[in-house]
Parts: sequence; structure tokens; C-alpha cells
Amino acid sequence: MAKNSFATLREGSTGDAVVNLQDCLKLVGVYSCKSNGVFDERTKAAVIKFQKNNAMTADGIVRRATMSALVRCWWY
Repeated sequence: MAKNSFATLREGSTGDAVVNLQDCLKLVGVYSCKSNGVFDERTKAAVIKFQKNNAMTADGIVRRATMSALVRCWWY
């Protein structure tokens, strides 16, 4: 994977990228579960809530646009 590439995250994804996603979702107040690195139904529900709150397509899939919006919300 290229240095600046972004892996799409969805239900069933696992690993450090999912832990980072869950931590970001916690910081913006839509996820309160343990960051365990498993993109499960609770993580998907939090992603959908975030997407709806930010007028995005609410499909529960984290593509570059969703992650960028999460980072912007957390950073500002």
C-alpha cells in the first residue's frame, strides 16, 4: 500500500486502523464501547450516526471522506 493511501474500513475489518477509528468516534461522542480493533455492528452504528450528523451518505463504510470529516471534527 502506498504511503498516502487509505484503506476503506467496514464491518468485518480488524486491526490498528479500526482502533484508531474507534478512538476518533469516541472523541466526537458517537462511540462509547472499548476500542478493540474489530469493526462490529456497534462500530458500524457509530459510523452511521456520525455520517448522518455530518450530512454524509450514511452507509457505515469509512472511506477517505468520512475519515477526513472525523479528523476535522476532532481537530477543531
